[in-house]
Amino acid sequence: LKPYLESLPDTLEKLQPIAEKVGQTDKTIIVLVCNLGQSELLVNFICHARAHKLDLSRVLVFCTDLETKKIVESFGLAAFYDEVNFDKMPMEAARSYGDRRFTGMMMAKVFCVHMLTQLNYNVLFQDVDVVWYRHPLEYFQNRTLNFDMYFQDDGAHSFRYAPYSPNTGFYFVKAVDRTRYFFNCFIKLSDLIQQSGSHQSALTAVLNDHVSYRGLKVKILSRDDDEFPGGFHFHRRKPFMKQLIEGKKQPYVFHMSWTTNKENKRHFFQQLGDWYNSCNSNTKIDSMPEQSANACCSAEPIIKCHYRDKPSKIPCKESPSIDKNKASWW
Repeated sequence: LKPYLESLPDTLEKLQPIAEKVGQTDKTIIVLVCNLGQSELLVNFICHARAHKLDLSRVLVFCTDLETKKIVESFGLAAFYDEVNFDKMPMEAARSYGDRRFTGMMMAKVFCVHMLTQLNYNVLFQDVDVVWYRHPLEYFQNRTLNFDMYFQDDGAHSFRYAPYSPNTGFYFVKAVDRTRYFFNCFIKLSDLIQQSGSHQSALTAVLNDHVSYRGLKVKILSRDDDEFPGGFHFHRRKPFMKQLIEGKKQPYVFHMSWTTNKENKRHFFQQLGDWYNSCNSNTKIDSMPEQSANACCSAEPIIKCHYRDKPSKIPCKESPSIDKNKASWW
């Protein structure tokens, strides 16, 4: 944390012109954080958005290694890399939720939002395992924002995340003094992430204090609504998933949370018909020119069966179950 805070003025000076270019319309930026190990999910996000003809000009990707920065720029998107703060971040994908690599990348998630709030930008943060059906900024731009922060409902309404159960993989931060103060405090308490192994539980603890004592206004985008579904819906709301697959539900995004690792996410997206990355994980996208990188984007979804007991666009009755002794979802 000390190197981050000591280098922050210089880092913000480097970030400012990039942020100005991306957020010039209304000082709102969509932020993702990615390393090389997770880059195939990032590429799928880009390809999925382009297949749905959704504008990515407001997206800024914080890259924790130069290889990922090259990938992002090969697709024509804005990227930011800072050697002082990101050089020691893990390049590999996490093997499982809460492992050392996972926790290491959580610090990058805190850094990027803190930086942009200090520059007075509204921030829509999302993980790379989110895909868009509609442009999510429309939700926040088409209503009066009476709250300071909006979080996707994690769905896991356990004591650990009480009372809000905010999912830290998709949330919106309004540029006001209360949120700038919140992230100033959170960055200085980020050792909670290392101790708990969870960005989500650490943020929840600090969030509770700031709502109670500082007047921070927080809204949770309820799991009972249909606009921002995620892992809870995928695993526990079969009627909703059937309507989504049939085209009867049109949420803004889908967040493939509640998964063990990157392989789970890829398999679930492929079954759901939301996988558009035609390049395999061994393809060297970072060395491709923009025209070649875009060739990784399939015009149609790449649908594959993996597990009979999970939601799927097509029947996967002959596939094995991922959960022991589970029957076919169909």
